[in-house]
Parts: sequence; structure tokens; C-alpha cells
Amino acid sequence: MLTFRIAITAAVIAFIATLTACLILVQLQTFHAVARAAASTAMDAASANTLSRLEAEVSGLSSVVEVLSSNPSLADSDDRNEEDSAIVLFKAALQKLQQVDSFYIGYENGCWLQVRRLDVLEPAERQKLGAPPGAVYNVNLVHPTAGGALPMRRIFEDAEGNKTDQVDLPDYNYDPRKRVWYRDTLHAGRALVSPPYASFSIGTPMITLSAPLHGHVRGVIAADLKLDKFSELVNAQRPGEHGTAVIFDSFGVLIAHPDFKRLVDEARAHPSRPQLPEIWEIRTGLVGAVMQRWDGRDRFEGSVRGEDGRDYLFRVQKFSQGEQYSGYSMLFAAEDDFSQNVRKLQFRGLVIALIVGSCFVPAAWVFGSRMSTSLKRITTQARGLQALAAPGDAPVTSNIAEVNELGRTMAVAQRSIWSFARFVPKDIVRGIVDGSISTELGGTRREVSILFTDVTNFTGISEAADPDSLMRQTSRHFAALTEALLAEGGTVDKFIGDSVMVFWNAPHLQADHVERACRAALSAKAASDVLNAQFEAEGLPPFVARIGIHVGDAVVGNVGSTERMNYTVLGNSVNLAARLEGLNKAYGTRILVSEAVHNRVEHRFRFNAIGSVTAKGMKAETRVYELVEAVA
Repeated sequence: MLTFRIAITAAVIAFIATLTACLILVQLQTFHAVARAAASTAMDAASANTLSRLEAEVSGLSSVVEVLSSNPSLADSDDRNEEDSAIVLFKAALQKLQQVDSFYIGYENGCWLQVRRLDVLEPAERQKLGAPPGAVYNVNLVHPTAGGALPMRRIFEDAEGNKTDQVDLPDYNYDPRKRVWYRDTLHAGRALVSPPYASFSIGTPMITLSAPLHGHVRGVIAADLKLDKFSELVNAQRPGEHGTAVIFDSFGVLIAHPDFKRLVDEARAHPSRPQLPEIWEIRTGLVGAVMQRWDGRDRFEGSVRGEDGRDYLFRVQKFSQGEQYSGYSMLFAAEDDFSQNVRKLQFRGLVIALIVGSCFVPAAWVFGSRMSTSLKRITTQARGLQALAAPGDAPVTSNIAEVNELGRTMAVAQRSIWSFARFVPKDIVRGIVDGSISTELGGTRREVSILFTDVTNFTGISEAADPDSLMRQTSRHFAALTEALLAEGGTVDKFIGDSVMVFWNAPHLQADHVERACRAALSAKAASDVLNAQFEAEGLPPFVARIGIHVGDAVVGNVGSTERMNYTVLGNSVNLAARLEGLNKAYGTRILVSEAVHNRVEHRFRFNAIGSVTAKGMKAETRVYELVEAVA
């Protein structure tokens, strides 16, 4: 079995030797191949990030649209109004999907309802809609008249849904049934994703996701996905400092480009061009060079020299989302970006590896992780020792001699402390373990509540009983009473023949110690009655418990010798509690308390006044009361 020092030293030496061998192998790699591989990996990562983001947005929004298409509140009625529940539903969806411009729904009768979120729009876009300050939502409602006219009401609302402005457009003449998104979706009979286009109302590049309604009425529900910020996201994911990322759909319409805004503005400035720029229009730069060589294959890659003199790797790759949508990604990565990084990484890696290896931090971490299971179990045992938990079945073992010995020692300590707590009150054991209770002889004066119990005619019962049977019956009696007394936080000091001595407010302070003692007495009496019913059913004599309680000052601490001591309470208050227990025999009662106890808790319990007595061994007269029951 290895010692800890030998094991950790061997692990560090092995780690440094392995690291040195790996660094030598890395230096033997072809530098150019490493750079190209790094660039290719960067393009893979950039492609995965950009396409997964687009796919996540499109598929997620498409799922929402398809779920809404089966909503009964939308699919079972084609009558929409300003107070429609669909508005609330669309607003909730817009709050969750902030990249969405709007949700809208059109019906076969010409009714059309749209809800757009305004607080994410640019100032120019808000101006096109005529949105007043403070408006957060725009609700557009086309409701056909009996004569077939299609007027539109444009409503602006704040964040709480309060109307801030309203515009009525009687000649707007927007017929959803004639829109491409409506006709194509009903014709296909399934969810569709449109090619990119410029929004009619705000001019923002968008993609529309639509689905036919599944209900009692015919119609289409749709949502517009904004693309104006998507190019910024794609550009941020470009491979390398000088890399470029471009995305376009299967028709060549650009979805993302580093100069997307400029290209969009140029397309709008020339009426002869399409509304959005197309990849075919780019004839210069890296994109133009690749487009001249691309033959339309689903995957096309190679290298090209840029106008800046750098060599670039490029890749054109097709992507699709089932039958709904497809397009292409075009990525460029400059080899210099990654060759410089590789050179720097080779040098830095060698230096860092030597420093870290000499400091053996990684080796210590790896080796420590192998020991963590054993150490965690030992730590758990240590916490269990403080909590006086029962010991486990087996000690913690380890291949490290010191850890193995620590596990064995901890198991012995836990078993010893747990066994010790069976003979001494657990609160006292905990105090000794955590140091809150001194192990020196002596004590302090403190007010305590003391309770004594005794069994009526125990002498007569013991003379007539078999010793083994008497011992078992007495143990059952003590177990029932002890459970009731401990439940109220009492410290069971000792068993004296058939008697039990219990006190409260020590070793830990208890503000309601008098009330606890009274509740414990009533619980002990009830437990004794239940147990006596069992004794009688078994043919055993009953153990009728008599109880006395007093509260007063006493000396609390350790008494005895340096070789054998006992944590207990001493004083006249203890004697009076014992005398009160004995007075039960004279008065035919079960629980007697002193006047001090009665005065402290008379509002919480019902008492019967017994009289004034001078207890045996006492000089002063005291009034005694019978504790009957607790009161609400």
C-alpha cells in the first residue's frame, strides 16, 4: 500500500513525462495542415452556430404557429373584434418571442387581425406606422362590412393594454385572401416558411411562417420573423478575425451578410432591382470569386486568394429544414488568422505546460479526484459524529495508507460516540463534543424545571414478579416515559430504581421550560395509561406513574471526581420536586406541581388546588396543585 507522498510524487512525474512526449509529437505536426484544420474547424463551428440559431428560431416559431392553428378560440370562429381573446394570446406569444415582429390571422370571410410589438422597433419603423410615444402594441383589425368593403382600424396600446391612439382607414382595402401567405398556405394544406421579403408596412426584411387553421372555419395564422438583426449575429460568429459568413435562400435572396444593411438600401434605391438583394448581384470580392466558380452543388469548398493578399478557405453548403425551408451558407476563413494562432499556441503551450507541470497543479487535481470519494465519505462521517448519527456498516477504505487509517479511526470514533450517547443524555454528549459543556468539575446557578416520576407500589410489584419479567416490564415503562419527556426537550438525568429524574433549561436555555415540563408530564401520564392497558391485557400488573414538578434555582454542572463525574442539577429545588412526587400518594393524585409552577403557567393549563403543605425535609410551607390538562 503506497503512502500519500510516494503516490502523489509518482503521479506528477508520470504527468510531466506524458506532457513532454505530447509536446514533442505536436512539434512534429505539419504546420500548414494544422492551420488548415484549424480554419476548417472554425468554419464548422461558425456554420453550426449560425444555422442552428436560424433553425432554432424558424422551427421554434413554426411550432408555436402550428400549436396556435389548433387553438379553438382562433379556429372555431371567424368573428374578431377589438376585445378579442386572440389579442391577449398573441401578446403573450410576442412577449416570449421577442425576435418576432407580429402574429396575425386571416379568415375566408375577409376578417384579418394582427398584433405587432412596437417597443423593439427602430424609430424609423415606428414612424412609418404612426405609433405615438409610449405605445407598446399595435393591433390591426380588418372587419368586412355587409357591402363587401374592407376597412381597417389601427389601434395603439401601452404595456398594460390601455388604448393610447386609434386610426380608422376606411379605404385600406387589405384583403388577406389575396395575399401570398394566405393562398399558398391553404393550397399546400400545411405549414410553410416564405422566402425573405421586405415588410410592406415597415420595410424590415422578414420571413413569414404560416399554417392553416384546424377547426370549424377556414383561415391561416402566420407570424413574421425579423431578419434585420440576424446578419449582426451571423457576422459575430464568423470564422477568424478576417473571416466572412453569408447565408442566402434557395432562390438566392440574402438572409445574412456583413454589409446586409447597405445592400438592402442599395436594392431599394433601384426600382429595377428586387426588394431584397440577391447573391447573384455580388460580382466582386470573395463572394463574387466563389460565385463564378460554383456550379450549384450542395457542398462546394476550396481556397481562393483575396484582394488583400490573404489565402482563404471557403465552403458553400446547403441546409434545409424538412420540406419547409432550405438555403445555403457561404463561409470564408483566412489561413493567416489560424497559422499565427498556431505558432503562438505552440510556444505558449510549451511554456505553460512546463510551468504548470513543475507546479504539479494538474497532477494534484487529477490525483485528488481519485481520492475525493473516500474523503467525502469521511467528511460525511465527521458530520454524523457531531450529529450523533448511527455508524455505518463498514469503515471508509482507500489504497492510500493515511486515508485508510483515517477512515478506520473515524469509524471507531463514530461508533464510540454513538454508543456513549446511549448512556448519557444526547444534548450533553453534543455539548461535550462541540466544547459547549466543560469537562471540569463545578457548576453555575440557573433556574431549572425539575420533574420526578415514580411507580405506585413498585416494591410490592417487584416482590411478586419474576426478576427477568420485571426487568423487561420496567424497561418498557421507562421507554414510554422517556419518549414523551424527550419530545419536549427534557434532559433525562438518571434512572433511580423505578424513578426518573428529568430537568429543563440545561444544558441549553429554554425560555418556555416550565410549560415544556408540564406538557411532558401530561404526555408521560397518557403514555403510561396506554402502556398499562397493554400490561393488563398481557396479565402484568400496571405501572401507575406519579409525577412531581417544581421550578427554581439550582446548581447545574459536573459533580463527582476527576475519574467519574455526572452532569446534573443540585439544590433544594431538586429535593422539593422529589417530595412533590411522593405527596401524590397522600392525595391520590397523579401529577402535583408547586405554587411556583402554577403561577408561571396557570394561563396554559388547568389545575386543582390541593392545599398548603410542608414537604418532608422542608421548613417552609408551600401550596401544591394537581395538574389536570392543557387549555386552549
